[in-house]
Amino acid sequence: MSAPPVPAPLLLGQIVEVSADAIFSEDLTGVITSWNAAAERIYGCSRTVMLGRSAQDLLPAETTRQLQAVHALALTGERVERFDTWHRRPDGRRIAVSLTVSPLRGSDGLVVGLATSVQDVSDRVQLTAELATLRRTQERANVALARSNRDLEQFAYVASHDLSEPLRAMAGFVQVLEKRYSPVLDERGLRYIAHVVDGAARMRALIDDLLEYSRYLLVEPAESRVDTAATARQVVTALVAADADVDVEVGALPDVSYDEASVRAVLSNLISNAVKFHRPDTVAHVEVTGRLEDGRVLLYVDDDGIGIDDDYRERVFTMFTRLHVREAYSGTGIGLAIVQQVAERSDGAAWVETSHLGGSRFCVSLPAADPPTAGDAQEATR
Repeated sequence: MSAPPVPAPLLLGQIVEVSADAIFSEDLTGVITSWNAAAERIYGCSRTVMLGRSAQDLLPAETTRQLQAVHALALTGERVERFDTWHRRPDGRRIAVSLTVSPLRGSDGLVVGLATSVQDVSDRVQLTAELATLRRTQERANVALARSNRDLEQFAYVASHDLSEPLRAMAGFVQVLEKRYSPVLDERGLRYIAHVVDGAARMRALIDDLLEYSRYLLVEPAESRVDTAATARQVVTALVAADADVDVEVGALPDVSYDEASVRAVLSNLISNAVKFHRPDTVAHVEVTGRLEDGRVLLYVDDDGIGIDDDYRERVFTMFTRLHVREAYSGTGIGLAIVQQVAERSDGAAWVETSHLGGSRFCVSLPAADPPTAGDAQEATR
């Protein structure tokens, strides 16, 4: 035997009671006549307390006029769909709500009261406020970054003009002193002149390297498909021409989607760095390899050189950091900072590990180029 049907009014009452929205009704005078379980939860006040109270008690001062206008419209028979506003709990705390206010009609069709459905949207309002705060913070950061870039551009101009010119003049005059007056200078005087000439040369190198580094800060890289292996072989060819006592193997390298000059700078700095720090009285052996991983190209430059202690592996990427005396290894310490800057501008990274060759393995993550299409292959064969 089937269960008897539940009367419609009773069924409707159960639906209202289990609703996730707060639902309450009020008569024409604004007195609350019903208050469901969700209303008890959202407003923190029981049905017993709220029945018979005025619905006006739920309106904070700043939204009273707005909500009274909504109620007046609903009393004319219009349903007011979801709109966001503020309500006030009986304990005085404000809550962000989304309301639907519907007219209730008697058997004669006349409006006899209002039913209000309420969703607590406090989490959404808080998230919106946090996003707005985050957006303002980002806007301020963008302004600060633009200002920093302008300052850096000005610095680059000063470094290339206002600093370089007097430096050249100083070096030139010292060389004239050395040429004309070396016969009357003693050994100490000549040594002093040599120190000045050497210092000017090192300052010139620092300025040039700093300008080179600033270029990777200021210039937005123009993305193109870079043949990484061909670029690496070009770097090696130039390196071998300058120092034949090296052995560099270039493996199959995935193509990179980036600025070609930046990729060349990365490979040039890493390969020359690997060659420079080889073990004494040995031929430097370097391997350049790479692979694809999650849309990125991981480039590896391995060497059999002197290696880097664990304590210094992060410091080597800091600008002008030197782990060895100048007399032992030349350079200003800017090359690895450029490598890191290029990698980070593409949301990548640069780091160093121990190599299977016994020296160091420098690793760089760069964006991978899209796989070549059939049209690219046809073009390559022409």
